Amino acid sequence: MAKPAIRSLDPVADLAAVQDLCVRAADYIVMETGASPKQDYAAKLLAEAPPNLAPEDVFSFGAEVQREICGIVTCLRNFYEQGEWYMGLLLLDPAARGAGLGSRMVRHVFDFASSEGATCIRVAVLDVNERGRAFWDAQGFVLERTVPGDPAGDGHKRHVLKRA
Repeated sequence: MAKPAIRSLDPVADLAAVQDLCVRAADYIVMETGASPKQDYAAKLLAEAPPNLAPEDVFSFGAEVQREICGIVTCLRNFYEQGEWYMGLLLLDPAARGAGLGSRMVRHVFDFASSEGATCIRVAVLDVNERGRAFWDAQGFVLERTVPGDPAGDGHKRHVLKRA
């Protein structure tokens, strides 16, 4: 695989390509939600944010090779507090996993967030996602707290990790 270029994603222009990635990477989505991604999964992924955030505080970056999105990372600026960032999802095509792309995408977010004055970045990892937890630990994140599963939500216990 050629080295992917990482760029900002457009919620309209890149919608079909992101949905295609979600279908290819459905193993993670099934782990989180218990179901394959629905047709509107990518639209929600690219558009949803907490109500207290402005649209300009929501970012999505994609890794692209030959016009195909092989990875996406979403993040929020000023969440929970001013200067704090939160990565909502890092999703990679199974064919691109284990080759350093995830680390490159995380570095891209670190560099971008640092240029925007970030004081820390957080990520929440599903308790059942042991491989994901090992990845984030290797990226220098440390456990901040564990949040019990919400039976009204997806039921997953999550580990909130932080890197300053």
